[in-house]
Amino acid sequence: MNKSNIYALKQIKGVGDKSILNVISSSIQIHDLISMDKKSLGQLIKGSRKVDAINEIHENFPYYQDIAEQKLMDFESNEINVISYMDEKYPYLYKKLKKPPVFLYVKGNLSLLKYQKSIAVVGTRDCSIHGEKIARNTSKYFAERDFNIVSGLALGIDTAAHKGAITVKGKTTAVVVDVEEIFPSKNKQLAEDILACNGILISENEPGTFVNRGLFISRDRLQSGLSLAVFPIETDVKGGTMHTIGFAKEQNRLLYAPDVTQIPYGLNFNKIRGIKKIIDEGTAQPYTSEDYEKIIDNIELKHKELFNEINKNELTLGF
Repeated sequence: MNKSNIYALKQIKGVGDKSILNVISSSIQIHDLISMDKKSLGQLIKGSRKVDAINEIHENFPYYQDIAEQKLMDFESNEINVISYMDEKYPYLYKKLKKPPVFLYVKGNLSLLKYQKSIAVVGTRDCSIHGEKIARNTSKYFAERDFNIVSGLALGIDTAAHKGAITVKGKTTAVVVDVEEIFPSKNKQLAEDILACNGILISENEPGTFVNRGLFISRDRLQSGLSLAVFPIETDVKGGTMHTIGFAKEQNRLLYAPDVTQIPYGLNFNKIRGIKKIIDEGTAQPYTSEDYEKIIDNIELKHKELFNEINKNELTLGF
């Protein structure tokens, strides 16, 4: 089934990503799907609105094909690449996620989608000067060693991470909620700088999607999911960064956090309480700049572990 037909299914209310993945894994062609009886189609299309969705597939699928084709043309004219789960450019590590996105909306350097040396540097928007410096220096060090720096284009730590990579003309990826409507608006120029530096903007949401808190949480799994290791720099115990940390644990990624005992934080600065927590419970390993070489060795081992299922001929830009 081609991308246009899969995207047509995406336009039907009640057809979610899980149902689309069921269709993809079945290898059924679109004309066979449309002609399936309701009971058989119900084995692929799941969810509370499946009855309505199945009726739309049977009765109005050409209408949704027209919508999909027009949208795909509009995205192309706006230099937005739509990458499907079936696409050769689709990130291998995303296919390992519990809930992989069926479509990615991408601006910029598509080769970074399958780039295998990526780390995520993330943290609070309300960062300290210490956290900003650590995020920038960590990103610079790894970017200079050809790592792709992944973050979320938020203010604070994310901004420092992206800028650290850009400073050394390194690779950086921003995982965002919408590749067109940049949030926060203050970082529109940073988004342009990322693209100018041969970086990339990625979202699982169609441009123009209504933004809500849940989309940011879902976005967090894609930051860690693209990376071999995650570096949370500063966060409170209930900060949004804790979602990324949770996803990193679930996805079996390495976690490194600054050794806060070596940093002169004020007693009232709460944005390291989450960092202290994950270090104390053994979730993350504390690090300083002296640990960089050892961390790279550990990342190389993690790379071999996560990519051991790929045929060597398919590997690109690995260790």
